[in-house]
Amino acid sequence: MSISTEKMIDRREIMNGHILHVTVDTVRINDTERTSTREVVWHKGACAILPLTAEGKLILVRQYRYAPDEVMLEIPAGKIDADGESPDVCAARELEEEAGVTGELIPLGYSYTSPGFCNERIYLYLAKDLKKGTQHLDEDEFMNIETYTPQEVEAMIDDNVIVDAKTIACFQKARKYLPGL
Repeated sequence: MSISTEKMIDRREIMNGHILHVTVDTVRINDTERTSTREVVWHKGACAILPLTAEGKLILVRQYRYAPDEVMLEIPAGKIDADGESPDVCAARELEEEAGVTGELIPLGYSYTSPGFCNERIYLYLAKDLKKGTQHLDEDEFMNIETYTPQEVEAMIDDNVIVDAKTIACFQKARKYLPGL
């Protein structure tokens, strides 16, 4: 069987929120008469940044995440704020906002979070040559900044201490830049 393509032929709006837009789409499969239903979460995208200090440590943030109801250890990240905002601008903003540093951003590509139902693309970066900036969290953000060696982060990924997909993906893409790996 060959790979099929799909074309939207009908859309029902479910929700249009600040972060997400949700639809139920009817799609036609491969220009045939066959149709199917797709529940889709539309997202403007996000950026995630792995900051590497001059001492070879990685800066992570620990914060509570409501949906899984867990405190998680992650890399700094945030959503693209507006249509047309470049990922580079978003990454620089989120790096300083969450980690309190600025630095040279090295693009590492991107990853989709859950392509089976969501179009969210997270642009991944390594940040190096860090300089002290000012952490300025949103009024509903609370997080601790922590530093770890690449080996410690790798062990925490292996031990399911770090379970955040964007952190794991970015760490993997940044391996060639990380000391001791």
